[in-house]
Amino acid sequence: MDERGYAFTPLVFLMLIPVMIIAINYAEIVNEANMIATIAMGGDVTFSSATTIISAIEKGAGDAGRNSAYNATRWVIDNNKFHGTSPSNNSQIYIRQNIVNALNVYIIETCRKLENQTGREIYINNIPINNYTNQTFFLNDVTITQTDPFGFYVNVRAGIPIKVVQKDQVYEGTTPNITAYVSIEGLEDPWIWMNSKQRSSNVIYKYQYYIPAYGGYPAQYRFDDIVDNPNFRIQYLWDCLNGTDNPSGISERPFYFPDPYGLSFFDRLENKTNSSSTSPAAVRMSTFFVGDPLLEDHGTAAISRLDHEYVLKVPGTSVIVRNPPEEEEMVGPTGSVFYLSTFYKNFLSIENRYN
Repeated sequence: MDERGYAFTPLVFLMLIPVMIIAINYAEIVNEANMIATIAMGGDVTFSSATTIISAIEKGAGDAGRNSAYNATRWVIDNNKFHGTSPSNNSQIYIRQNIVNALNVYIIETCRKLENQTGREIYINNIPINNYTNQTFFLNDVTITQTDPFGFYVNVRAGIPIKVVQKDQVYEGTTPNITAYVSIEGLEDPWIWMNSKQRSSNVIYKYQYYIPAYGGYPAQYRFDDIVDNPNFRIQYLWDCLNGTDNPSGISERPFYFPDPYGLSFFDRLENKTNSSSTSPAAVRMSTFFVGDPLLEDHGTAAISRLDHEYVLKVPGTSVIVRNPPEEEEMVGPTGSVFYLSTFYKNFLSIENRYN
């Protein structure tokens, strides 16, 4: 009988027992579900912290690579000395070490912010971020590879341990192979500055009319697609000499073009010649000197204006652009006659004379 005087039959009482049990168990289920959700959310934060670190390493490698390449060019210009005076001071080691230094600053700062935001403890290379040594990456963790003349790849090795800890939750993993491309376009070429006795400055920008080799066809430089007789010039050679593809629009800074017989970016940081270079042919490039800054050293104007030939005093001949009934030698943007060696006239498919 209940409080109002109703009597419960045995059958009704048996029907109420499962309801009571379900009600008791439901509270436990809710508590367990909340606990599972908390664990899942905590694990999510722990895992996402690890992926954030990997993304930060990739971004930091790219930014550090560009900054380090710029610093390498400025070091040569400001110190009036090339890299490579000792094995430990070659340009790649200099750039790699600067990348490591910058990467440590960026990643430690990023991870400290993550620790404050998430309450986790972060370890990289088995070193706690708050170790006060300011170093979690080392020189052997970073390498440089180059596959084209106008940039290089920064590689952060795979297998660097990453650990994110919060109470009983731990994420332990290793970095994948992280690669970031670094463009060198827009950087000043210290080789030009130094070898012209600080009289000529050039900025590395890519010549836009070059067509790479493909399908068995050789590369095309297209320097003489147009013969502009009234102006005594051939295109696009004159455009390559004039340059202008830079943010300030400064002309007379000639473009660079791929050249298996030229100099790589790292060669230019170390004052290599095309014969002393050990760089693969695919990463070399050349440009031209505009004007004749070393005339007093050469004793003659008839020197090839291709950059490494000009420095080595390789003789050159002019290009005749014929405007009947007269003949004129092609001149560059500064008004001086343009000379090129027989070898490079043949290699770049430039004729001695254009009608």
